Amino acid sequence: MFTHSQRFFVVCCLLWLATSPLVKATPLSQKEATTHEQSLGNPEEAAVPTVAVAATDHQSATTLPPTWLALPFVVLLLMIATGPLLYEKFWHQNYHKVALALAVLVTDYYGFILEDWTRPLEALMEYVQFIALIAALYMASGGILITVNRRATPLLNLVFLFVGAVIANFIGTTGASMLLIRPYIRLNRGRIKVYHIVFFIFMVSNVGGALTPIGDPPLFLGFLSGVPFFWTLYYNWLPWLVVLSLLGAIFYYLDTHNKAVVGQPVAIDPKKPSIQIVGKHNFIWLAIIIGAVFIDPNIFTWVPALHYQGHAHSFVREVILLSVAGFSYYYANQHALKENEFSLAPLQEVAFLFIGIFGTMV
Repeated sequence: MFTHSQRFFVVCCLLWLATSPLVKATPLSQKEATTHEQSLGNPEEAAVPTVAVAATDHQSATTLPPTWLALPFVVLLLMIATGPLLYEKFWHQNYHKVALALAVLVTDYYGFILEDWTRPLEALMEYVQFIALIAALYMASGGILITVNRRATPLLNLVFLFVGAVIANFIGTTGASMLLIRPYIRLNRGRIKVYHIVFFIFMVSNVGGALTPIGDPPLFLGFLSGVPFFWTLYYNWLPWLVVLSLLGAIFYYLDTHNKAVVGQPVAIDPKKPSIQIVGKHNFIWLAIIIGAVFIDPNIFTWVPALHYQGHAHSFVREVILLSVAGFSYYYANQHALKENEFSLAPLQEVAFLFIGIFGTMV
């Protein structure tokens, strides 16, 4: 499918992307840290978020982790990017082993060599918070079946992608992708091309969720660390719109030149509405998920929390999210699940890969 030169080019680009952020972070002075904490409450005073790196009292400069300990993180990112493309069989059979092994390498070094279990435990808590949200959004969205009773046109496809990008900010890129990918494919049945899927990934599964912590997992982690909920919306709406417009223009050009029709054209029933939705009760579960995000001890002091190393870690929200994940699947419309070809395999893969990511990010 790919020539050797193309594969080499892809690997080189991914290597550059993965290693370019490896720069040292400078700790903030006490005055700078105080100013930064105050500015987080007011987005107008926080033009650029700053990462503060503070060494704990028990950890001296001689016990800081060596630079090479960043390599497992780089290796994991490269393998996630290149595995499905260059060594698909090995990757699908062993991705969970690779992720776990790299995570254990880093966390064990911290625990047994540096005798510091604080960072690994914090990473574990963040992972549980992250995976609870992802699981809830994925399970709740999987029980909703959307059918578009229209014939695909470039303009309709473009509107579909933009609407999906907006929705991703409310139910996450994971939820939006699960909810919309199959209606999108069915809509374009008979003329589907690779670029249809590629631009869906770009616009809905990636760029789309860049405005809220619910939309994108890294933004959710920022929210857990104290970044205001509407910070990204305040500063990122214009870049978000520009990038989506550029991608949309390219997509529209490609789709207007797609004249291919394979098999029978999509049958349109004039007696049926343009959009049909099965499993509407799952929108209630999605609303509960959105509300649960704000049940955070750092926002409301009355929320019970696990206190560790001076930080309050939520657990009530996670119990609610995991409960919603289970209930939404148990009570889901079976027809919707079947038509959506719902499977727990993608969620399992995400869970294992992010164990590796959180473990090596330490």
